[in-house]
Amino acid sequence: MEEAPAPTVRPDPYAVSLAKGDHPATFGIILTTLWRTAPSDLSSQLESLREEVLRATGDDCLYFYPYSALHCTVASLLKFTSGLGKHLAKADEKEQTAYIDKWKALVDKVYSHKDFPRKPAKVTFQRPELPGTTAIILIENQGKEVFQIRDLLKQECKEPPDKYHLQINIPEITHFPNIVHSSVARFKSPPKDEKKFREAFSTAAAKWKPVTCELSEIYLTVETVPYMHMDKSSAVKKTYKLDEKSTKSD
Repeated sequence: MEEAPAPTVRPDPYAVSLAKGDHPATFGIILTTLWRTAPSDLSSQLESLREEVLRATGDDCLYFYPYSALHCTVASLLKFTSGLGKHLAKADEKEQTAYIDKWKALVDKVYSHKDFPRKPAKVTFQRPELPGTTAIILIENQGKEVFQIRDLLKQECKEPPDKYHLQINIPEITHFPNIVHSSVARFKSPPKDEKKFREAFSTAAAKWKPVTCELSEIYLTVETVPYMHMDKSSAVKKTYKLDEKSTKSD
């Protein structure tokens, strides 16, 4: 019998930990959306996808995020994997709060900009894909509101370093995705047969029905658990509404 080619993917160490119900202490600052308002239709479809891939392959190598962690990153203002993120994860609350407040000041300035979107945006979750080591759902954002917010953030991040006293280093510390998407699963172990596994994933994903919803809020959050697996009530430090009546954040 011909042996399957050796897998080219490496397990994600954070996915391995999360799958075991454990995780390291992290500290990241994420400007995110669709975390509190992701439609429930996604939950049932993702569970069906997981079950079908498992039935077809018998290989439980992919760690699927719980529905509660589903989100779309507008920008990783401080990557928890960066040196600064690792330092702040061990810092005291006073130092952490001081750093969060600096980002609040910058995002507040962006939110007050005349070009910040003031109406809720319609977005559509497309078919899941597994292009590399992370399964993602591309999100169609016809109005380009997410890109508009990113552009305003990038402009403000170019201000002199002493304006906000932030260590803004792109992409080592701060990262702006070039797509609008949600990550939904990562490898926790190499697939036994990578080609077969990817084919099974694509076959199952082909049954996906696009889900349309409204993007109405942006959240400044502190990522104390990898991949947004933390409690929403304590993680959200500020909410910014896409509301034409509002120019101030909650």
